[in-house]
Amino acid sequence: MRVKTTAEVLTTLQRHLERYGFSDLLITGLPVFEDQDWRRQILCDGWRQEWSCRYVEQGHFEHDPCVAQCRRSAFPFLWGDLQPELMSPRAKLVMDEARDFSMKEGLCVPVHIPLHGPAVVTAAGDRVEVPPSDRPLVEALCLNAFQAICRLEGRLDRQRQRILGPREAEVLQWCAEGKAAEDIAIILSVSKFTVQAHQRHIREKLGANNISQALVKALVLGEIQVIALTKFGYSDKPGD
Repeated sequence: MRVKTTAEVLTTLQRHLERYGFSDLLITGLPVFEDQDWRRQILCDGWRQEWSCRYVEQGHFEHDPCVAQCRRSAFPFLWGDLQPELMSPRAKLVMDEARDFSMKEGLCVPVHIPLHGPAVVTAAGDRVEVPPSDRPLVEALCLNAFQAICRLEGRLDRQRQRILGPREAEVLQWCAEGKAAEDIAIILSVSKFTVQAHQRHIREKLGANNISQALVKALVLGEIQVIALTKFGYSDKPGD
């Protein structure tokens, strides 16, 4: 199924996030703290209205520890991964008040794109349960949704020169499916050494230390889309 509107992307993403207990969703850019009109960078405001009003009234954006963490790191994290002992009193207040609004746990997926400011896809809920084995898929869904929305809204350069060649992207797609080099070689009718050479070139081109890191970078840059997403009825590639 090819998604044609931002609403379709969000509906699909929210439907799958609900399986894990996520009820609230926010997709937004993260401008500098001095920018008083940071809300203009919101792509999807799925926070409950009461919390949104409280968040703005109290100026929580400037002190939000999730915002700070997303600026520092490209790795997704659960709110529970944050260390309260390292937070300022105002940062702790942000998290405490979120719990008061039945947002007791959340997931943040930072997005760092060259020549663009940082952004985040963040989801929260009262009772969130994401099995460790499902986290990579959930994170990939969030990243792909962000990319799809940006393309539909014209916020990314469609003419950007791609980093990976077609066969390299194909190899990385199969890596995302959990296939070993031997399996990919059979699928593509090439030798295992050819696949390993492609993997080495992929790491070099993306500046990644391993294939897992290359996958994350490729997703953020829009070089690949996880094949498994099509099983959930989500794809923004023409012709799907």
